[in-house]
Amino acid sequence: MTAKTLVEPKLAKPGAGLPFVEWAVAKYVLLPQAFKRISTEQALKNFTSESELILAKAKQLDKAQLIERRLVPRLRGLEDSSRYWSVAMTLDHLNIVVNGIRFLIVGLTSGKKDLPTRTTAQVKPSIDVSAETIEADFAKMAQSFVETVVKSNLDAFPDATHPHPWFGPFTAKQWIIMAAAHQQIHRKQVEEIIKRI
Repeated sequence: MTAKTLVEPKLAKPGAGLPFVEWAVAKYVLLPQAFKRISTEQALKNFTSESELILAKAKQLDKAQLIERRLVPRLRGLEDSSRYWSVAMTLDHLNIVVNGIRFLIVGLTSGKKDLPTRTTAQVKPSIDVSAETIEADFAKMAQSFVETVVKSNLDAFPDATHPHPWFGPFTAKQWIIMAAAHQQIHRKQVEEIIKRI
């Protein structure tokens, strides 16, 4: 079967979220534990490590493989509608989300309120991602995120929050921890996609 004859799988609509039990465990157990035990420094190390792994895996692929979409099993933390992506699409999604989190951190640490919110449906990647530029864009995003966090005064407005679309209000520090966890989820997705190419 050629790529042209592949049938688009029937998946849940973007924004449908996680299964209830998985969502509840994340919201009431896993995230509160992570917010208590993971420092900003450790979160940045985790973010950098996951980003480096993702980029190294992407660089193993040629341009055609980067844009090949593959259906993967639903991973913990991965919405059903995100299961039929290419590696390039996954990198594009990470660029969108992490640049958004970077914007939130700048806003929260500056005391800004009423920052714009986005749904999970609004941060889905383009199917037509450029295989020529996506790796460089991803590397630039990862570096910019770390630089922004390092320069930010996270104690300036420690109680300022902005809502996550699934899990409720996060402080700037909590958004940094979430960014690292989000990279890990999608690193696993990249690995699953590559297994199927």
